[in-house]
Amino acid sequence: MITVSTDGSCLRNPGGAIGWAWINHDGTFDSGGAASGTNQIAELTALLQAVRSHPGEQPLLIESDSQYAIKCSSEWVVAWKRKGWKTAGGTPVKNLEIVQAIDTAITARRGPVRFRWVRGHVGDPFNERADQLAGLAAQEWAAGRGDVNSTLVPELVPAAAREGRASGDGRTPSGDDRAPGERTVKQADPWDMDTLFD
Repeated sequence: MITVSTDGSCLRNPGGAIGWAWINHDGTFDSGGAASGTNQIAELTALLQAVRSHPGEQPLLIESDSQYAIKCSSEWVVAWKRKGWKTAGGTPVKNLEIVQAIDTAITARRGPVRFRWVRGHVGDPFNERADQLAGLAAQEWAAGRGDVNSTLVPELVPAAAREGRASGDGRTPSGDDRAPGERTVKQADPWDMDTLFD
């Protein structure tokens, strides 16, 4: 079983810079963001990135403090698909593109995906660390230092960020030879595990 905690952050909801993060309980993690969004988009993006970053046959358990993100991905999506991506009231599903992307990622994954709600801000070390990482990513984007290549969900990144206006010229940062859109999962320093949750 792979267990991953996710979180999202929006500095000013709606429309402020957003950050997302996941942290695997083995210590590996990833985070990113966008110049503008909502707290719901941030939470959903964290969940999507967690699924995409953990392919394979092993069961995946995603812990989140967002009941909205969990229900979008596991409960409501069933009825929404049946109703042609409309809500019970007949209105279009909010954040449809990302909800569909999550559904596609879960369906394509060979191993099962389950979700567990955890209460936020009560001392769970992985939830707290995901919250810190998401907040830091949002702050980087708010300060104009966000990495335009830091998301696999280009449809969520505003046009200004995609064109590089939100973070310099839009090129990959100096010394980073990743192709545009390529992700690099960060590895926890095994000698520094005590400070991982500072």
